[in-house]
Amino acid sequence: MIDIPWQNIGVAACLLLIPIFILGYYKTGQLRTMAWSFLRMTVQLSLVGFYLEYIFDLDSIIINLAWVGLMIIAASFTITKRSDINIKKFYFPVMAGIATNVFINGLVFAYLVFDDKDFFAARYIIPIMGMVIGNTLSSSIVAIRSYFSSLKKERQKFRYYLMLGASREEALFKFSSEALKNAFSPVLASVASMGLIWLPGMMTGQILGGSNPLTAIKYQFLIMIAIFTGSVVTVTVSIKLAQKSK
Repeated sequence: MIDIPWQNIGVAACLLLIPIFILGYYKTGQLRTMAWSFLRMTVQLSLVGFYLEYIFDLDSIIINLAWVGLMIIAASFTITKRSDINIKKFYFPVMAGIATNVFINGLVFAYLVFDDKDFFAARYIIPIMGMVIGNTLSSSIVAIRSYFSSLKKERQKFRYYLMLGASREEALFKFSSEALKNAFSPVLASVASMGLIWLPGMMTGQILGGSNPLTAIKYQFLIMIAIFTGSVVTVTVSIKLAQKSK
């Protein structure tokens, strides 16, 4: 795989001047957020890159699982914070949702797709679980925010359902249904266009790295199934547990 000099990356970063100009011109108020986001991404990716070299060399199952646990904790905080809900009250329901996602996908990859010894190696478990967890963020944030927002706006409708004799779970069913629909409609549209309109990042990276295109397709197919299934599981478990804590 061709290495890219850091100075070339710096030149490519000049592309950010375009969104800086557009966002500033339209006074979106996002320039500071954009600067902080890209600065944070740069620092985090650099640190993770150096740290992962050490983890890959050490390749300890305990450390690998601890890293996955750290990803679960960080993702749970991000989802809860970005969903504009009470972190203290709903952090653990969200974390339980992500942990369930990781557990189910982990079992499938470890014992049905790979050999368990291979899967728990750092070069497999960390990037695969990272993709599975990371790609649940946007859909989970949309679903959870949509759920609590609609429930707050339509509180009277919720109470009306209860007055008609519906159980609490039955009264909340419509809100859960709408939240799932809002979160996964764009995801399904993206999945349907994959291969025809765009090539996903993992597949593109493997091809650029010299992998056979058919091998890259197999990995991408498995990852997309895991991501979508994991996202639905994360959202469903999070909302179900959040309902019990309200």
